[in-house]
Amino acid sequence: MVKLAIDLGSSVTKIYRADAGSGIVLAEPSCVAVSSPDREVKAIGKDAKKLVGKTAEYTEIVFPVYEGEIADMRLAVVMLKEFLSRIGIRAGRAFALFSVPCGASAELIADYAALAEECGLKRLCFVEASYLAALGADAVLSESNPVFCLDIGGGVTNAAVLSLDGVIAGLSMNIGGNNMDANIIDRIEKCKGLHIGALTAERVKNEIGSLATGARGTTVAEGSLVGAMRPGSASVRAEEIEPCIRTYIDKILEYAMLVLEKLPAEVAAAVNGNGVYLSGGVAKISFVPEYIGKKLDMRVHVCDEPQFAVVTGGGVAVRDERLMSKICRTEE
Repeated sequence: MVKLAIDLGSSVTKIYRADAGSGIVLAEPSCVAVSSPDREVKAIGKDAKKLVGKTAEYTEIVFPVYEGEIADMRLAVVMLKEFLSRIGIRAGRAFALFSVPCGASAELIADYAALAEECGLKRLCFVEASYLAALGADAVLSESNPVFCLDIGGGVTNAAVLSLDGVIAGLSMNIGGNNMDANIIDRIEKCKGLHIGALTAERVKNEIGSLATGARGTTVAEGSLVGAMRPGSASVRAEEIEPCIRTYIDKILEYAMLVLEKLPAEVAAAVNGNGVYLSGGVAKISFVPEYIGKKLDMRVHVCDEPQFAVVTGGGVAVRDERLMSKICRTEE
């Protein structure tokens, strides 16, 4: 039987095929280009993302999954069907594990189930992202070893302390890398008089974003000069966009502390000894792990590819029936 782990992210959809040792078989932007007003699909995934900020009046870029929720069911179905087709999956014969936000409601689980069934996926399992992120970050899960995991994605951040007995304390928040990109757009416009698009903001963040003291990276951003109303460019320094990143990391840590404050004493002691397992694409930004470790006063564990930790953890789980029986949630 084909066994899939699916991380339907706000920014990127990732699929792991666990049978036949395939591993991650797809990682594409979770977006669809549609024509207006008839909403006919023009492009999906990476082909659609290339059009962000470049479309004509009658083309719209839609992100069907927004902050962990299915915002447009029809386009989410079209997108996931296309992704399954691209990796040669006959959905009716596949078992699929879906990652869902920490503390996902019954209604959200039902939405994911409806999406999966529309795509022909009948055999389903739903696991909170924090479990999968911990597994993907090589944390050892047991009934007696609580683990603190902080997964910072594009649209959603999950913070949870968990063991195989369940989530001891956790929450999801609608904060992530996309907020940083939006803040970078605003800051460059204010400081440089240059309006840039979302793709450029993301590139700037990934190229020179850093929370290191005295970071010195520089890149060139291109866009539209606000005053002159014509194309232009500006040099951007790492120190100029540092507040755009730090503001949201501080907000995430503020919520993470709320999780830690709820812990019983013995659990808190174990978590302090184990440290924090950090995952998500934001963990790749320079000195973000070190900054988080200093703020939390904890050791930080980061795997080699933190942006794939959730879907990789899904691959670990879907191979282990005993583990899945403990962490899977069913549609209620």
